[in-house]
Amino acid sequence: MIRKAVILFSVTAAVGAAAGFVATRGGSAGASAPDALKGNFSIAQAQAFTDYPLYNAGSSLDDMPLAVFYDTGGFSPSVSFIYGDCQATDDMGCAPPVQVQVWPACIRNPSLYKSSRPGALTPETTSIRGVPAAFFEDGHRLEIQTGTSTVVVFARTRDEVLQVASALRGVNLPVQASDRLPQPAAGALDGKLGCG
Repeated sequence: MIRKAVILFSVTAAVGAAAGFVATRGGSAGASAPDALKGNFSIAQAQAFTDYPLYNAGSSLDDMPLAVFYDTGGFSPSVSFIYGDCQATDDMGCAPPVQVQVWPACIRNPSLYKSSRPGALTPETTSIRGVPAAFFEDGHRLEIQTGTSTVVVFARTRDEVLQVASALRGVNLPVQASDRLPQPAAGALDGKLGCG
């Protein structure tokens, strides 16, 4: 139970860290548009990454530029592909229009959401490109289980989430946007997949 709480905190922290980073790039209302978001991880580094398979929606999405971040500060490392930027108009900051996070499935998987506690997240299960997936947050977040990875898509609308999911391709493996995604590894869905 403690591990699940730490993992959920880590998931929340990673989302908040990316949004917070974008928030620091904004300014006050009426300020000029921010420079393009700069990541801390290059596409070449992502292509050479060997810890687990990575996916993104290409080098840009609907003319939104791509920035790549490798987060090693949380419970588990994750790689985020952030499309677009935003202009924060207050201290609350803003979230990028589209984000694709890739986590090891041994850390983030559907077993985290099996809880009968009040207020627990309830996944809306579905299938995306031949593999299990689940919507959260009224369709603004989709978690896709593929191979030894969990791909998490955040976007402004459910339709945009689905558009991004259909555009996913392998960064460090040969999967095209038109391909079915690899089936989840044994144990990936029930939290029994070992890390390392």
